[in-house]
Amino acid sequence: MRRNLWELCTILVLVLGTAVLSTGQTPLSDWISQIDIPALNPFQVSFRLTNGGATALGNVSGRATLSDQLGQTIEVLAIESFSVPPGGNRTVSTASRWDFQQTGVYLMEIVLDLDNGVLISNSLAFRILPVQLPLAPPISAFGEGLKTLYQQPVNWGILRISAPDAWTITHGRSDVVVAVIDTGIDTSIPQLEASLWVNPGEIPHNGVDDDGNGYTDDIHGWDFRDGDNSSLIGTNLHWHGTFVAGIIAAQPGELPIVGVAPGVRIMDVRFLDSNNQFSSRDWNLFAEAIDYAVDNGADIINMSIFANSRPPATLENAIRRAVQSGVVIIGIAGNTDNNAGSMNQTVVLYPGKYNDVYAVSATTENDLLASFSRWGPEVSFCAPGEGITSFLPGGQTATRSGTSFAAPHVTGTLALILSAVPSLSPAQAIEVLMGSLIDLGARGFDSSFGQGLIDAFEAVND
Repeated sequence: MRRNLWELCTILVLVLGTAVLSTGQTPLSDWISQIDIPALNPFQVSFRLTNGGATALGNVSGRATLSDQLGQTIEVLAIESFSVPPGGNRTVSTASRWDFQQTGVYLMEIVLDLDNGVLISNSLAFRILPVQLPLAPPISAFGEGLKTLYQQPVNWGILRISAPDAWTITHGRSDVVVAVIDTGIDTSIPQLEASLWVNPGEIPHNGVDDDGNGYTDDIHGWDFRDGDNSSLIGTNLHWHGTFVAGIIAAQPGELPIVGVAPGVRIMDVRFLDSNNQFSSRDWNLFAEAIDYAVDNGADIINMSIFANSRPPATLENAIRRAVQSGVVIIGIAGNTDNNAGSMNQTVVLYPGKYNDVYAVSATTENDLLASFSRWGPEVSFCAPGEGITSFLPGGQTATRSGTSFAAPHVTGTLALILSAVPSLSPAQAIEVLMGSLIDLGARGFDSSFGQGLIDAFEAVND
């Protein structure tokens, strides 16, 4: 029979009291206290056992059981044997191999065998809430009054560029718009849906081009691959664009994924096909996608796209128009394992190779150039790009590597700068970014890391 959390807590307290009082072998001062959950990633639990008796407690062992509020066991962690001297205490901890960051209310029960026929136990009821944004209003959720833990971002890149520190200054403003020109975004994912740009001049689903921009019902952007107003209809959605969007601006929610700038808005501009590719016939379409982003108010364009060869003037002109309109374009250095023409790692791929595009190389958790990352004199910045975690279509999460996922860290940081200082133009935000970088490699500019590694906190704290 299932019992809810509160029934379980009551039963555990009664069991503990009965065990201690009925045996006559264990004084009431032998008890478990200070149960804590020091970390969720990976999951850890600690507690203190106090020995108020005159003899040592040896070979104490037990288990820590994590259960949900219905009493269903999630995981059982073994507590290795330990001892406590007379009149002393011992703080003990145990950990899982895995992280556990699912939001909800839970019970942690500690049961110990004192090696003298006596079992004692105690429990801690706690709740896990979404990633905490320092400037956001308190979350109203079930379990008020319980010990509260907050998810930690599972994307290590968020921590490496000090985004959580930057959030003490700004989470990003909703009037800062980032266009993601990519494979399209799964806009049904709640943590991304909340961050979508909404076209202020369009009335949803009325079949009329209300703002006269040439695109009917383009509420959140436009799908240039299928010629419609949503990436979710028409040809199948490749995961790449959803993954990029999550790195930039996912909002806290059920899963521990959060973007660099969760308060800004992302414009979904689909260009790439279901295989994350495009052909030589698509250059005009690419240019139209850039023009759309500029004409509809994007401040920054994230373009995690590479070309096998130099694009025609059509694309170069569209990029030039964007820059002349004050829009900043963040691109990628490219990868060496993508069969994109020459395998020369020192060749930065187009469009990142253009002077008007800021090309980003990818780094590892050890601040090294990722083995797959191209590099060259056109690299402007570097950012985390190896083993990055974000959303896939459907709302699942995954870990991927590529310069495509380094660029969104830069894009998100620029969006934070524009949010922190609204009077800045995107071009001025680049200047601020330049002055806040962490120098890697050879002193000053180098072809592997460009001007340096992104530091979001320093960027918004200048």
